[in-house]
Amino acid sequence: MTADPFSCFDEWLDEVELALGDNLALLMLDEFEALEQVLARDRFDEAIVLGMLRHLIQHRTRFKVLLSGSHTLDEFQRWSSYLINVQVIHIGYLLEAEARQLIESPVRDFALCYEPAASRQVLDVTRGHPFLVQLLCAEIVALKNEQPPAQRRLATLDDVATAVPEALAHGSFFFADIGQNQAGERGTTVLRALAGQGEGAVVSRAWLAESVGEDGLDAALRALVQRELLETADGGFRFQIELIRHWFAEMF
Repeated sequence: MTADPFSCFDEWLDEVELALGDNLALLMLDEFEALEQVLARDRFDEAIVLGMLRHLIQHRTRFKVLLSGSHTLDEFQRWSSYLINVQVIHIGYLLEAEARQLIESPVRDFALCYEPAASRQVLDVTRGHPFLVQLLCAEIVALKNEQPPAQRRLATLDDVATAVPEALAHGSFFFADIGQNQAGERGTTVLRALAGQGEGAVVSRAWLAESVGEDGLDAALRALVQRELLETADGGFRFQIELIRHWFAEMF
């Protein structure tokens, strides 16, 4: 008979706890919202899985638990009794100075310099989103490495523009996840309609209702704003990050 995996895990934690001595262990679960899909398919009992997690947080003081994901706990209200002791920390955009350092000085003695306009453009299209800054800058570095030696040391505005399509292609899993797992079908329809209006476009709710219909529109807009995909501006809505708008405008 197959051993109960939860009992085995609990016994393993006992062994680790003994080995830790006075040290602490950090248990990290990325994309924790994936549990929702597993539980929805009845692969595991919700009370057992989440109860084990709650017991671990409350009673195993040698362990600290870090859950990360793109969804908020507000979307998993029925989990609230299990995660009552969890502290929520919002990870937002980098400050401009932090993002500029990541662009211009990612490592000590970084050989590539940026024209002020090029650095500004990276900031503008990524809004300081940590992953997107790194994604775009990696493509810029790859592009410069292919250029003649005399051009390799300075990133220009044209280099940034050339690197954007490559960033969209190589970051396709990130962008696709927005439509598939974050925005949902209705939200994706809204994003596609708005993306087609161009860079920095602000559209009214009335325009969106006429373009995509009233059904479920307000709920979709609330979710898109909550997920920091859209923001309110001048009485309407616009994309928060230009690079994400590019994806929905060009890749669908």
